[in-house]
Amino acid sequence: MMTRPKIENPMFFKLLKKEQLIPEDFIADLLAELEGNALDVLATLIQSGVGTKRHLCQLWCDSIGIAHVDLEKSLFQPHVVRRLPERFARKHYAIPIYQMGDTVTVATPIPENIPLKKEIESLIKNPVNLVFALPQDIEWAIENEYQTNTALYEFFSKISTSKVFGADNPITEKTFVEIAGKDSIHQFHVCIILLGITEHASEINIDPEAQIARINFIIHGVFNERLQIDKSVHRHLVNSLKTMAKIKDTQGKDALYSRIIFPTPGKKFDIQFLSLPTDFGEKIFLKLMDREALQTPPELSNLYLAHKQKKQLDGLLGSKNGILLISGPSASDFNSLAYAVIREIRSLNPGKIITVEDSPAFLLKEIDQYQVNPKANFTRAEALRSGLSLHPDVIYVQNINDPEVTGPLRQAAEKGIRVIAGITAEDAFDALNTTKLGIGSVITAIIHQQMVRRLCDHCKEKYPLPQKEIGDLFIYDGHPAVSAWRAVGCPYCRHTGYHGHIGVQELIVIDESIRCLIRQNATINEIKIASIKTGFQTREYDGIKKALRGLTSFDEIKNPGNG
Repeated sequence: MMTRPKIENPMFFKLLKKEQLIPEDFIADLLAELEGNALDVLATLIQSGVGTKRHLCQLWCDSIGIAHVDLEKSLFQPHVVRRLPERFARKHYAIPIYQMGDTVTVATPIPENIPLKKEIESLIKNPVNLVFALPQDIEWAIENEYQTNTALYEFFSKISTSKVFGADNPITEKTFVEIAGKDSIHQFHVCIILLGITEHASEINIDPEAQIARINFIIHGVFNERLQIDKSVHRHLVNSLKTMAKIKDTQGKDALYSRIIFPTPGKKFDIQFLSLPTDFGEKIFLKLMDREALQTPPELSNLYLAHKQKKQLDGLLGSKNGILLISGPSASDFNSLAYAVIREIRSLNPGKIITVEDSPAFLLKEIDQYQVNPKANFTRAEALRSGLSLHPDVIYVQNINDPEVTGPLRQAAEKGIRVIAGITAEDAFDALNTTKLGIGSVITAIIHQQMVRRLCDHCKEKYPLPQKEIGDLFIYDGHPAVSAWRAVGCPYCRHTGYHGHIGVQELIVIDESIRCLIRQNATINEIKIASIKTGFQTREYDGIKKALRGLTSFDEIKNPGNG
């Protein structure tokens, strides 16, 4: 049992009084009830909803002059975590997060404790930077990182060092025994799900063939084959997953649907389970949704929009009519942008917001989300009719490739409902070409986003750009020297050179001159020429800027989706 630290923090309560979040006598009552432990008061205030976790923790950190880190949103470096013994971490409520240069950042509820800092430095043999984290977050992180993630890391590192990943031969039961112990095959289903979670996969596919089965992760819409297993291991894996999904073993020929609530310390993942019969055994689809982490969509400010695009978009979001079209090569490319726009609109307009989605990527508080379900005859058109009947101020339709929805959307926009519409397209002009006849008269702007891999900040390498490549990119007189960044690979990014994704974007604002061309049914090329004259910048231009900044590489800009 871990014993939480007990400390006083009178400055925190002074800041609470200044913010007028709660009455002064209520603070006194809380202190008396919680035996004067200011940390317990902080946790109680967060749980009661008096203020957001972010705001209250910021007040706490302002009171002690030390930075706060939200461990639920932090990416741990497993090899750094393990440098501090688990027994010490539990006793002192401290956990390493990552190492930058020589300095290791360690989270603790008592970061002002200098003796603790010195003791940790003596154990890990590096300078230490202490940051603040809530005690309950420390407990969750210790459980998660020392038990779940460490076991997972060690399990798959054993497989990796035995050259199973990428090997010609699939993994067998004998291989499991040799590299991870005799009971490991019975935990394989849990390890696969946990690995998918840690790699931010949206879906795990287990696809049987005649002699083997392939385990694929879908990350930002891209298939990544992670492992091959033989048929015996496949049968074990399928049976374990069906047991987890509470599906009785059946030899029927029908598809099997279920749901798995998969707990990890501090979080629960909602997993949609689907089994389809094939000639070679059952094909399994696991769709992963983190119930808690997906409740908060990204902020526009975190999407690396160009300054000009952000300024134009800010102006557009204040408008209360028309259709803002958001496009990408796939829904996974534009989802983050669409939800960031919804979040921004909600901060400007507290009215009723409704979404119609094929596959929700985020679970949104205080927003009515309709999920399309064709098998239940709940089509996009039916979901849209249901949503519009509630008289929303704003409606988002994730996919308007269906011609049945364009008419109602145009009518909604003409009536003053703010419409955000998603569509798969190669670029912004392709999106306009697809929609101009149906809703072109009410489109106010089109923003297109394609996801590319982000260079790993731990290992990316700067290099001088060759003259030929410079000449292909822009007009250049030879001064000053131009440098770019390229992928290298390190343990932090699993030796890929990349970690995470960012978007490259382009934005067309439909001003009166462009709208006139749409009404005249001008060609897309004519509209593109007119847009360039008014300052339109292509997605390729945005990508070049981000490659020069070191956010991504020119290889990734030229060939997006390779990872």
